[in-house]
Parts: sequence; C-alpha cells; structure tokens
Amino acid sequence: MLLTSVILVLQETLEAALLFSILAVITLQIGARPRAWLASGIVLGAVLALVYALNLRRISGWFDYVGQELTNAVLQLGMTVTIVALVAWLGRTGLRSPAAADGKPTAFNLLCVLVIALAITREGSEVLVFLGGFLAGGEALRAVLLGSGIGFGIGVSVGFLLFYGLLALTPNSRWRGLPLALLALFSGNMLAQAVLQLTQADWLQAGPALWDTSSWLPEQSIVGRLLYALVGYESSPSAAQVIAYLAGAAAVPLAYATGRRRRR
Repeated sequence: MLLTSVILVLQETLEAALLFSILAVITLQIGARPRAWLASGIVLGAVLALVYALNLRRISGWFDYVGQELTNAVLQLGMTVTIVALVAWLGRTGLRSPAAADGKPTAFNLLCVLVIALAITREGSEVLVFLGGFLAGGEALRAVLLGSGIGFGIGVSVGFLLFYGLLALTPNSRWRGLPLALLALFSGNMLAQAVLQLTQADWLQAGPALWDTSSWLPEQSIVGRLLYALVGYESSPSAAQVIAYLAGAAAVPLAYATGRRRRR
C-alpha cells in the first residue's frame, strides 16, 4: 500500500502543483503577486473537495449511476474554459496590468481562484476518498499516510522546481511564452479527460483506439502515471480524446491571439 499511495497522491498532487506553478509565473510576468489568488483558491478548493468527497455516494447515483463521471467531466471542462478565458484576458491586457500590480481584484485573479479551486476539487476529492477507505486504522493506515505524505512532498517539490525553472527562463524573450505553451498542454489534457469521463458514462461513443502503446509504456506504470499527470498520456486513446486534446491545446493560443487583436 505504501507504493500505491505514493503513486496515487503524487499523480493527483502533481497536476495541481504544475498548474499552480504556471499560473504563479504568469502572475509575476504581469506585475502582480500570486498571493492575491493562491490562498483563496486553495481554501475554496479544499472546501469543495471535502463536500464532494463526503457526498460522493449520493453524487455517483445521479443520472443512472454515472454522476461521478459527469461531475468530473464538468470540473475538467470548467478548468479548460477558465484557462481559455484567462489567456484571452492576458491577450487583451498585455503582459502588464496596472490594476493587478496594485493588488486590486481583477478578472485575472478571479479566474485564477476559479481554476485553482476546480483543480483542487477534482484532485483533492480523489485523495480524500482514497484516504477515507483506510480510516479504520491498522498497519495499512500508517503505510497509506506515509506514502501519501511522500507522494504529496514529491509533487509539491516538482511544482517548485518548475516554478523556479520557468522563473529563470522567462526573462529571456525566447522563453517568455513557455508558460502559455504549458497552459495549452494542460488545457488539452483537461478536455481529453473530460471526453474520457463522458465516454465512461456512455454519453459519448468510445470508438476504436487510434494507437496502443500499453505494451511498452502501460498507463498504470510509474512513468505512465507521471506522464498522465504531466501531459495527459493515454496508451490507447480514442479519436474523440485526441481531437479533444488538440482542440483544448489549440484554444489557448487562439484565445491569446484573439485577445491581442481586440487590444489593437
């Protein structure tokens, strides 16, 4: 159980930590401070994750017992839409926002709070449900708590490494757009996951897999799980998932370009 808890919590923590890091770097790029949205997003997300986890059994019974899949799809779709709206705001206002620099509540801050809250709700509820299954105590609980702590620590550490790495690269004009590129990958990942959830709920047709790499890189392996968290790796994705991934990723630069045209 130790290794299982490490991998599961690491996967869930890593997605949220990477999103935090990317948004924090973008916030600094526009002359604002991450603390304007970070604490609010974490608190709101933690409350929603707890509510979701405590009511999971009831939610799972919705819509002929596919409520959990549909709720997760809504959360992931909401993250994609919020990221696209955030990038469109960046395109309209440019790389610096006087209001944000003054610490005033801007649309950017509110969108950051929303996307962080949605991410924590989705990932945090998975961790809470996993931990809830071992509350009876015993050796398993100690192993799970230890593994969860290790996984959480690794995920947060990777997030900090990404943050400081991006912070070192972005002053160079060649790398200034890297955070937006990473947001595009994250957006595509979330939309593809939403499609997968809808497929599992039989709201979309699965269709044949476009390829299958499970023989040399299974999704359930450590590397596969990490790649899933980082770039949304699927060993045998359907055409709908691939299309959704490309659409979610393409929506970010398109939103930024549209925002810039409106600014002119």
